[in-house]
Parts: sequence; C-alpha cells; structure tokens
Amino acid sequence: MYAQVVQGGAAPERRDEMNSAVRDHLIPALQQEAGYAGAVNLENRDTGHGMMITFWDTEAQAAGMPTSPAFLQALGRIAMVSSGQREPIGIWRVNVLDIDRSRAGAL
Repeated sequence: MYAQVVQGGAAPERRDEMNSAVRDHLIPALQQEAGYAGAVNLENRDTGHGMMITFWDTEAQAAGMPTSPAFLQALGRIAMVSSGQREPIGIWRVNVLDIDRSRAGAL
C-alpha cells in the first residue's frame, strides 16, 4: 500500500468550506478511482493548514493524477477555497496502518 500526501489549506474562516468540498465532493470522486483504499484529512483550525493522506494499492496509482470528470469538478471546488499555497506532493510506502474504528466516532 502507498500513500499520497498533499499539504495545503485555506484561510481559517474558510476551513469549513474546504472540509465540505473534501467530504462531499473529493472523497466520492476518489472512491471511483481504481486502487483507491481510503483517506485521512487533517486540519489545523487556527492556521487553516490542511493535510490529506490518500491510500492506494500501488505506487503508480498513488503517484498518478485522476482525470475523471468527478475528480476534476471536486478539484475545482477545492481551488475556489484554497489559499493557493501547497507543498510538493509526496508519495510514501505504508508499512503500518492501524486505526481503531470504534474511536474514530462520528468523523
């Protein structure tokens, strides 16, 4: 399994809009992509900075950029709220993944 790490953000007052775009549009679009295995979206409410980690079956899938219409539309929504500042995308091999779903609550 491989992870793609994307760091960026939005102004703190637009963080909820960003989270909605990720939850309501980006995640459903990614779920349609071959090899997609899940995602974690992290935020700093004070700065608006965010980090999204998506999980993929292969390194090539993690390194690729989806081109489906749903993904491109989701990306457009994100661009509308983004601060425009982003770190380079990183691809990482996952060697441990442990999530206690009972503690994840109503994320």
